[in-house]
Amino acid sequence: MTSLSLLLFQNGLPDLPVLLVEPHRNRSGVWRIKFSYDADEPLSMDTGQASSLAADLHQMGEDQFAVEIDDAVRSATRYSSM
Repeated sequence: MTSLSLLLFQNGLPDLPVLLVEPHRNRSGVWRIKFSYDADEPLSMDTGQASSLAADLHQMGEDQFAVEIDDAVRSATRYSSM
């Protein structure tokens, strides 16, 4: 089984506490998922990668973090269809 630290690394995220997970639109108008940190710059990923990350987190028992990502993906998907 993959560790949380390794899973985050594989997805381009640091192993730091995440303050906020939210949908955001990039300069090209594409909705992505933004991860904000206290001591680091925010990072983002596309909704497909974020959804896959959430599924992996659910399998690891990291349900609270996974639900935050799932909610952000749902919102980004809804916003992109407007």
